[in-house]
Amino acid sequence: MRNHEEIIKRLFKLLCSYKIQPEALREFLQAVMTGRLYPEREILYEHNSTVTDAIFVSDGFVACYGFGENGDRQVAGIYGKDSIIASKSFTSEQPSAYEWVALPGAYLMKIGYNHMKTVYATFPDAEELARLVMADAADKDLQRVHLLKRDAESLVYEFYKKDFPEFYLPGGLMVDSDVASYLLISESTLRNTRAKLTKEDKLP
Repeated sequence: MRNHEEIIKRLFKLLCSYKIQPEALREFLQAVMTGRLYPEREILYEHNSTVTDAIFVSDGFVACYGFGENGDRQVAGIYGKDSIIASKSFTSEQPSAYEWVALPGAYLMKIGYNHMKTVYATFPDAEELARLVMADAADKDLQRVHLLKRDAESLVYEFYKKDFPEFYLPGGLMVDSDVASYLLISESTLRNTRAKLTKEDKLP
């Protein structure tokens, strides 16, 4: 088990970057949050199940999968180190439209819904803080959608070189079909473009 106290300090510093919080909140999070390593890929919450925890990604990645009308899976989001995940399913206590998956090597800290209600009841600024965190996440999602308008070569280069270099490693964290669905390009386009960039020494 990793040093949870240090991880909570990091989380608390991140929260305070949105809005300064009392030290008592850090102490409460230290007391109630749980964490563990996910050495292998593991589904955290299945499609149509209710998400029961907010998550802090201490290390590694969490993937969010959406589903089309025909049941086709698409990677809707990838959340890396220092991401705070408080999904609509968690906040509304309703079944999730998505599937949430811990990728191999992820270390995640969680806080349950009842403990979060205690946070809101105990710390007056906590609900405003939560709104700020969720607004920031929404802005990042909008920025990602805008960036998807770029050409395939730019998308693939940015994905592997800047955003997720860990995914380039042999036997990577995510299969090509999932990466392609995240970038909204075909699997063949992903492979051909990646091979071209690698040949030109632009990747890894």
